[in-house]
Amino acid sequence: MKQWFLLVALVFLNSILLGQLAIDTTPPPPKPKAGFLSNFIFQIDNRTESYYDVRGRMNGIKLGVEFYKRFRTGFGFYQNNDFYRIEPPFRVDTAFRSASFNYSTYFAEIVFLRNFRWEFSSIAQFGSGSIVVKNYDYLGGVPNFSRQDTVNNVGVFDIGLNGHFKVFPWLGLGSGVGVRYVNSIQDLELKGAFRDTYVDFKLKIFLGYIYKGIFKPQAIQAERDYYEWREAKRWASVKKLFGK
Repeated sequence: MKQWFLLVALVFLNSILLGQLAIDTTPPPPKPKAGFLSNFIFQIDNRTESYYDVRGRMNGIKLGVEFYKRFRTGFGFYQNNDFYRIEPPFRVDTAFRSASFNYSTYFAEIVFLRNFRWEFSSIAQFGSGSIVVKNYDYLGGVPNFSRQDTVNNVGVFDIGLNGHFKVFPWLGLGSGVGVRYVNSIQDLELKGAFRDTYVDFKLKIFLGYIYKGIFKPQAIQAERDYYEWREAKRWASVKKLFGK
């Protein structure tokens, strides 16, 4: 009886080991090659900013290229969607100003975490622009326009963190946070207003994936298969680490 029990146990264990061996020896999907020029990027940004106690909006677009699916570079163009009142809280007098800021930048972006659907990156931008200022006299309780000034050659330096989710391989929706610094400006009130943190929402279009979706859909499917396999493998390692 014991011999039959040992024989059955050996057959059972052997079948498990053979099955495990079959799983372990299954070749993984090939890793997609990251070419030198891997994508073209078009991005729309919608920022929420604060100019002292006034909340405002700034819209922007980016045009860029991607290298090795990790490094992106290109140009950005930003502009306030309206004129916003620019006065620090401690100032009380009979005059006030509203301003609109527009500028262009060169940007460099590094992707530090990505899979087929998610992506996280850091970005730095620098450039220059101009601030248009409208001056008003506030006499008799009614604002009266007095003059318009333009401050040119305003230096800009911007750093931030971004993340997005790919609804489709070619379309990403996401958000980010950052801080913008301005320099080469003598007016401290304007400098304080436009030197601040921001939150933005972004729509990112990957033109290279549009091309692949039309002419090389098998390349997109191969990339999806690889990242799904890699994610499953990582989750299995985590579960094994915690004994699950």
